[in-house]
Amino acid sequence: MRKVLVVLIMVLFCSWVIPGYAEGLNLGFVNLKKVLDEYEKVKEGEGQLLKEAEEKNSQREKLVKEIKNSREKLDLLKDKQKEKKQQELDEKIKELQDFTYETRAVLRQKRDEKFREIMKEVKDVLEEYGQSRNYNIIIDDTLLLYKDSSLDVTEDVIKILNQRYKK
Repeated sequence: MRKVLVVLIMVLFCSWVIPGYAEGLNLGFVNLKKVLDEYEKVKEGEGQLLKEAEEKNSQREKLVKEIKNSREKLDLLKDKQKEKKQQELDEKIKELQDFTYETRAVLRQKRDEKFREIMKEVKDVLEEYGQSRNYNIIIDDTLLLYKDSSLDVTEDVIKILNQRYKK
C-alpha cells in the first residue's frame, strides 16, 4: 500500500511540476513476474532446488520410518529396557528435528542467493536495455493503473536474458 501511495505521489508530482520535460521523457514498463516466469535460468534453478528438496525429503522419510519402528518396538519392551530405548528414541526425534530445520534453512538460503543473483541479472539487462534505447525510466508494471502496450519492454528483456543464459 505504501509503495502505491509513493508511486501515486510521484506521478502527480511529475504531472504538475515538469510537463515540459515529460514531452521528451521516454518511458517503458516491464512485467517482472512474467520475466521471472519465462527466464530459463529461473526454471532450471527451481528444478535443481526441487530435486534437492526431494532428495532431502526421502532422507527425512527414512528417519521418520526409523522412529516409527523404534516406537513400535518400545511398546513391547520391559521397563528397564524401555527407559534406554526411550532415550535412543528421543535422540532420533531430536536428530529428525535438527535435520528438518537445517535442511529448510539450507534450501531457503540457496533459493534466496539464486533469487538475488537472478534479480541482479535482470536489473543489469534492464539498465543496458534502457541506456541503449534512450529510456529515461523503466518501471515494474504492477503499480501502473493504465499502461500503453507500446511501452512494454517485457518480451525484449526476456529474449535478451534467455539468449545470454544459453551462451
